[in-house]
Amino acid sequence: MISIRSVTKTFGALTALDDVSLDIADGTFLSLVGPSGSGKSTLLDLLGGLATPTSGEVLIDGEPVRGPGLDRGVVFQQYALFPWRTARANIEFGLEGGPLGKRQRAERAREYLALVGLSGFEDRYPHELSGGMKQRVAIARSLAYDPAVLLMDEPFAALDAQTREQLQEELLRIWRRTGKTVVFITHGIDEAVYLGQRVAVLTSRPGRLKAVVDVDLGDRTGDVRSGPEFGRQRHRLWELLHDEVRKAAEHERSAAR
Repeated sequence: MISIRSVTKTFGALTALDDVSLDIADGTFLSLVGPSGSGKSTLLDLLGGLATPTSGEVLIDGEPVRGPGLDRGVVFQQYALFPWRTARANIEFGLEGGPLGKRQRAERAREYLALVGLSGFEDRYPHELSGGMKQRVAIARSLAYDPAVLLMDEPFAALDAQTREQLQEELLRIWRRTGKTVVFITHGIDEAVYLGQRVAVLTSRPGRLKAVVDVDLGDRTGDVRSGPEFGRQRHRLWELLHDEVRKAAEHERSAAR
């Protein structure tokens, strides 16, 4: 479904991504990891149509990405909810201007709030919700107009460890139920292994594709994080990332001198 072909992205003299090529099959959950400054968020912006490549191209179903579209939903690290709208009304906002009438929009919003485990919270405002609940609303909003692709930029980074693990499990449940293609950026190796069927590793700046690791943890039920296969996959990713993180730190120290 997604094809990234020889993509380079520069910002003036800075090269954020350099000749990145990657294919992501329909229905895949892909985790994307790399050190700070490796171009992870830049790549997500290119997929979302929020930026354009300096060279190369990004295709979805064979069509070039030329801007944002309803075939892609984006979930950011910040919740980006309207504080004056209820949870239901925040979800309805993305449906306004579309073919659904007012009653249908309300029904769709309730359906997706139920999907993310927030039935009964339809009329709560963002200040009445916890951080985890706000992120659930943001996910429901992105899913409500039924995009084929869900792009997620470290959506759980600001959450405590317990809430983060709970939402990781919830996200996997939603992915299995909806069959979406998910591209999920994270700095966490454990999170990348637990969520991703495949994990793409970027190098330190300029970001190049270093490796794509296939992860097979079965159905991920039970305490898979303590199992030997999880540990093996985690160590493999740590080895791939260790030198890149060191190089990124060296670049930062050099730049600070």
